[in-house]
Amino acid sequence: MPSEKHVAVCNFPLSSHPRTVSKLVCKLAAAAPNVRFSFLSTAKSNDSVFPPTSRAAFLPSNLRVYNIGDGLPAGYDKLASDPRVEADLFLRAAPVNFLAGIDIAVRDTGSKVSLLLNDGLVSLIACELAEKLQVPWVAFWTGAPYALSVHVHADLILQLRQNAADEEKTLDMIPGLSVMRMADLHEELVKAPGTSMISRALREVGNVLPRAAAIILNSFMEMYPEPLMAGLKSKLSILLFLGLRPSPPAPDETGCLTWLDSQSPQTVVYISFGSGTLTNLTPDEITALAEALESTQTPFLWSLNDQLKARCLPRGFEERTSSLGRIVPWTPQREVLSHPACGAFVMQCGHNSVFESVAGGVPMICRPVAADQMLTARAVEEVWEIGIGVEGRAITKSRMVKALEVVLRSEEGKVMRKKVGEFRQRLLVAAGPEGRAEADFKTLVELISTL
Repeated sequence: MPSEKHVAVCNFPLSSHPRTVSKLVCKLAAAAPNVRFSFLSTAKSNDSVFPPTSRAAFLPSNLRVYNIGDGLPAGYDKLASDPRVEADLFLRAAPVNFLAGIDIAVRDTGSKVSLLLNDGLVSLIACELAEKLQVPWVAFWTGAPYALSVHVHADLILQLRQNAADEEKTLDMIPGLSVMRMADLHEELVKAPGTSMISRALREVGNVLPRAAAIILNSFMEMYPEPLMAGLKSKLSILLFLGLRPSPPAPDETGCLTWLDSQSPQTVVYISFGSGTLTNLTPDEITALAEALESTQTPFLWSLNDQLKARCLPRGFEERTSSLGRIVPWTPQREVLSHPACGAFVMQCGHNSVFESVAGGVPMICRPVAADQMLTARAVEEVWEIGIGVEGRAITKSRMVKALEVVLRSEEGKVMRKKVGEFRQRLLVAAGPEGRAEADFKTLVELISTL
């Protein structure tokens, strides 16, 4: 077979992972036209990220998309499924399915795979595949460095947790995590061993990552304390900080930006809890949030799907608040957060969303829901001091009224806005032509072109 470089991309197909990984792979394919890329994920995920009707027109010629099995049994009801179950089934079948997809890609392209590039959550599987194929592998950690450090030190944390009933115990035994608590850990990480494939994947990722040729981080190094960075560098091989890859401006399909144009500066609260069912609020919390908005007469833009809107909003809420705000099923989030009218962001603290808020200079009201969102929320509140958490990590009307008052209408909120503006300037430098992200991207292109 020809000796040209061929990178197989092993994706985790749920939540925001496919979109984040696909952005990086598309940029790599454009920057390394002599390298072939085979993107392996489930049909549902691929069709969402690379719509079949436009795939041929927009994909780089050296990038091909391959569907692999999702691990779901025949007749499985995807509409009523629990994403945790879906993730578990995918991970159980992934070793066989990824290898089958790679075999198809090799036959299709006529090139042996020279490197595996994988989403960080499938690092255990990618490590075993790379050893079987006798090729190097590079992991892409799409979450925050705080979560990566937790996984790298998982054995130590779990040993200490068995002897500590107090969930408020801090993780000060780990460099850079002194403000994090046991209560902030991913629930799947602290489950009893052997209970799920997700739990095993999260426990083992820190043990296999040191064997990767490099670790890509979806973050800017300049945002994080030096002890955290030093701790990661002491455990892992090459760390490449690429930051968030910006997308082209999204179309304003629901008229959000036009509506924001009519609002006063820094007065609108933007509300979004992501698109995945894992990041939904409870129905009672959605009701309480609506009641708080109405009672405080706070202008709002709320990204909420039609099903939740019909089921959870107070009767007559939309009619009574029609002059105050808008509820839409989707928003161009990056553009919304960069609009002068946006004054606060009520959110679940997904890693990408936090950085889009910082890029827009918008302070946050945090209600973390799942995964590593508790750690990210803690960083927003206690490390960077650019937002506040909802008391008790659950929304009630009174708690949200208080949070809105603090962020939008108090001196404390002004200080948060000033700090987030300072971080925004730091990000602009980090993402610029002289920043670390651009240099590390060039290093990555060279790495995949030569390994």
